[in-house]
Amino acid sequence: MREITVGVVAPAYANVPLWVAQQRGLLERRGLRATERILGTTHGVTKALRDGAVDIALSSPEGSIADAASGGPLRVLAGLTDRPPLSMIAIPKHQTFDDLRGGRIGTSSLTEGTRHVAERMLAAHGLSYPADYDFALQGSHVERWKALQAGTIDAALQMIPYDDIATDAGFTDLGPVTEEFAFNAVCVRLPAERTWVTAFLAALAEAAQWFRDNVEESAVIAADRTSMEPRYALAACRKLAADGVIPADLRSAPGALAAAIGALRSSGLIPPTGAGTDPAAAAVDYSYLPR
Repeated sequence: MREITVGVVAPAYANVPLWVAQQRGLLERRGLRATERILGTTHGVTKALRDGAVDIALSSPEGSIADAASGGPLRVLAGLTDRPPLSMIAIPKHQTFDDLRGGRIGTSSLTEGTRHVAERMLAAHGLSYPADYDFALQGSHVERWKALQAGTIDAALQMIPYDDIATDAGFTDLGPVTEEFAFNAVCVRLPAERTWVTAFLAALAEAAQWFRDNVEESAVIAADRTSMEPRYALAACRKLAADGVIPADLRSAPGALAAAIGALRSSGLIPPTGAGTDPAAAAVDYSYLPR
């Protein structure tokens, strides 16, 4: 067996295909045994990948895109989430987006992931950063839920099923993310051994298809991995299985990838359009995916 370490932010439901691949022996069948390493933040996962502390990462692709655009060794090999399964959850006293003016928005990173998705969502409701609110670095959705309960932040994007948990606890659901955005991807550091990387991606692709065909059984696996109530796990898996969330061929939709690149440009993390290397061409390599 080839032992590999997979860097992840948290035991998030976006990683259900990995859990299915582990539980159903799809990795072992290909000579792999994968152990997750939880890093707590998206930039923490990117750093671990860059430093060689993990073999492969399931995380926001933005750090790898920015790295590749600047000539670095990180690459995006597959897309796992084209529409983030997130909702903007606010503390009970806030009932509208406008109530968040002057507030603190929890995020897992100031340069990747939920920061960009939240900024785009808030902008669509007339709030601009930094004039109307501030970001608070809180870590994963699990840590953001703790911060919401403690009242140290005003709102945060929450991953399934923490959106349902929050609303059941009396918090305000201001609505789900509806736009395309490449939120979760498979990333690697070059040079990468093609044999095991392709085997890993083949197992993920098979697991993703099995998940779509067996949502209730997948929810049992997810509930066990997260010690979550079965009803919450099932609701989360049903949302994850909805059309447009996980790309069917593990290739990010062009619009989802463009949204992530646009967010990087607007934040000044990669050069503007027309300046320097095309970030998608530099960073995305689907040749490792099974044919």
